[in-house]
Amino acid sequence: MLDKEKELEILKAFKKEAKPIDVYSSKDWGFSRATFYRRLEKLKEQGFIEWKGGKARITERGEQILKLFDPSWVPEVKSIGEEVKEVGSRFCITDTMKLKQLAYQHGFVYITYPAASYILKTILLYAGIPTRGLTTNAEKFKAVVQSDARINLAIDNFENASKQALVFLRELILAGRIERLYVGVKDERKALRNSKLLEFLQEFEFENQKGLKLEANSVTLFPVLLVILIGFGIIVAYRLGVAYAPVYVFFILYFLRSSLFREIRK
Repeated sequence: MLDKEKELEILKAFKKEAKPIDVYSSKDWGFSRATFYRRLEKLKEQGFIEWKGGKARITERGEQILKLFDPSWVPEVKSIGEEVKEVGSRFCITDTMKLKQLAYQHGFVYITYPAASYILKTILLYAGIPTRGLTTNAEKFKAVVQSDARINLAIDNFENASKQALVFLRELILAGRIERLYVGVKDERKALRNSKLLEFLQEFEFENQKGLKLEANSVTLFPVLLVILIGFGIIVAYRLGVAYAPVYVFFILYFLRSSLFREIRK
């Protein structure tokens, strides 16, 4: 991530496509040309600068970074022919690669993990709202709601979203602060076991590109049948007087406690 003011200045200098040598010669950067090219190469590797054919220009991802770290940044207005295509519905469940493409090509802010504090802080930074003095999530949330921020979010690992995170996201959507929300799910079984998560996805009618069943899993009878068969076997063992039958019963129940009964609860 960017941690130097000079690198932000380099990004700004490539608002329009230009030759690096011309940009370096246009002002006194306070460091050598070799250092300028090293930093430019670093920005290219991070996807903030597109550099080809002897010319370089800031990317969509680079503009997104400037929005986060420099509230005064005003991106270049694109002509109608250069406008980004509409990405589809407002709310969608998709995969990680799609989320990263949205951040790179369509101006979404990509968040790797759905922690409430991280989501709120990211929105504050994006909107240029000072975070000093905002210590609790409730204070951060209030500051976002009272602002005029508008943001598109791409949140990965959404099966791990806490109840608090879902509440904040819901209220931010209703307040018009989140215009589009695309989420990624890696552990589908975990997502389907989270009733609050399913309610959230159903409430906003998320388009389902992952093929998830947005309802609770149906009850499977196999674990129940297995318990019946094991119980029947234990009874037969006792009736036939099998040696050490109680010991067998103990070990069977011990191992089933962590595997079979967990499956029944699912």
